Amino acid sequence: MKIRIKHKLFFTLLLTSVVVASGMFWFMQWSFDRGFLNYVNKQELAQLEQLDQLEERLANSYAEQGSWQFLRQNDNLWRRLHSEIFTATRRPERTPERDRFGTSPPPPPPVDMRDIGPRLVLFDINKQRIIGGPPEVRINLKLKPLSHQDEVIGYMGLIPAEALSEAGDLLFLEQQTESFALMALLMAALSLLLAFPITIHLLRPIKELTGGTSQLIAGQFKTRIPVTTRDELGQLSDDFNMLAITLEKNEKARQQWVADISHELRTPLAVLRSDIEALQDGIRQPNAQNLETLHAEAMHLGRLVNDLYELSMSDVGALTYKKVTVDPVGILTGTIELFEPRFAQKGLTLTTDFSTAPSCSVLADPDRLQQLFSNLLENSLRYTDSPGQLEIRMDGTKTHVSFHFRDSAPGVSPAQLPKLFDRLYRGEESRSRAKGGAGLGLAICKNIVEAHHGKIDAVSSSLGGIEITIELPLRS
Repeated sequence: MKIRIKHKLFFTLLLTSVVVASGMFWFMQWSFDRGFLNYVNKQELAQLEQLDQLEERLANSYAEQGSWQFLRQNDNLWRRLHSEIFTATRRPERTPERDRFGTSPPPPPPVDMRDIGPRLVLFDINKQRIIGGPPEVRINLKLKPLSHQDEVIGYMGLIPAEALSEAGDLLFLEQQTESFALMALLMAALSLLLAFPITIHLLRPIKELTGGTSQLIAGQFKTRIPVTTRDELGQLSDDFNMLAITLEKNEKARQQWVADISHELRTPLAVLRSDIEALQDGIRQPNAQNLETLHAEAMHLGRLVNDLYELSMSDVGALTYKKVTVDPVGILTGTIELFEPRFAQKGLTLTTDFSTAPSCSVLADPDRLQQLFSNLLENSLRYTDSPGQLEIRMDGTKTHVSFHFRDSAPGVSPAQLPKLFDRLYRGEESRSRAKGGAGLGLAICKNIVEAHHGKIDAVSSSLGGIEITIELPLRS
């Protein structure tokens, strides 16, 4: 049978309360019994101080006999002696003392004291037992000295009672037991009444989380649950809402990603289809110029597919990196030499400043670093207006080396700068499709830099364009 957590929590609270109430009842009853018994024994010891007639008779008998030998092993004489005294002596009423719980036993009625006779013990001057009590009676009893002519001749003691015997005392003890039992039952009933609302209160956030999780499973990523507490369940509710927000953003990004890819692939495919159909219909002739146009569109489509493939491999961690100790300045210099003719052809000035940078080495994949630098140079070459310029500067610290790519206009707005590394993103000015970009180059750059445990950032350039900074850790 499946037991719900609500029932488990309810019965746990209830069982805990019942166990605590039962433990308190047992402890209070045990403590009260011992306390009340000690109280009775103290009263009997106080009464022992008032048995002057018994003391006088024992002293006179000792004086007549000259020793206690007449009482040794003479149980009948000992019982007759104190029975006669106790029959004539009635116990005075005692003023009840308050116990540790603030209750007072009622004063018992005056009765004879023959019940303490069997617990009286007589000792000689050396505190050796003469008569009364068991033979192995304890010597650490509270003893009252017996005197004759100002000389101690023996001691008399009273063995404490181990249980109550008088009707009044037993009645009072029974009443207190009933009171303790009633108190325990009231505590258990109160726990029963409190356990249910506490259980409902504690399980309300869990119920909200369960319902919200079911909605997330169903694809309803706009689901949010109210945060009603500031404890661990409240923190869990906050985390759930953050998860829902993240899933909603990821779903929107996925939908946008699919739409953007479809759009990017549709454009070159539409151009290829229209050109091929024009050739088929005889509108255009299959000459070198038209074939060059078809080849350019096919190359553009191939680059787009290749970029998408590399980006997807990088996202899933499947892009291979063969890291060795390399000189990043040498790789960057070699890459710049490959791009210099194209920059000059477009009318862009390419300048470098590596003078302030010390010699350094990094642990990196040289092919991926060249791809990183190539993408950044291609990005500036494609989007910088002519005439324009690109400045590449390098600096470093003891732990990192930084490369700064700063180009001229056009730039992007500050709000667009954080989005430049998003896949398929284009700014309104510098990222137009007319300039041939698919919006994947900087996204690939970001993945390559992060794979080398570095950082990449974009800010507005003092030249009017964009300044992209790459920071890579040095080889330790």
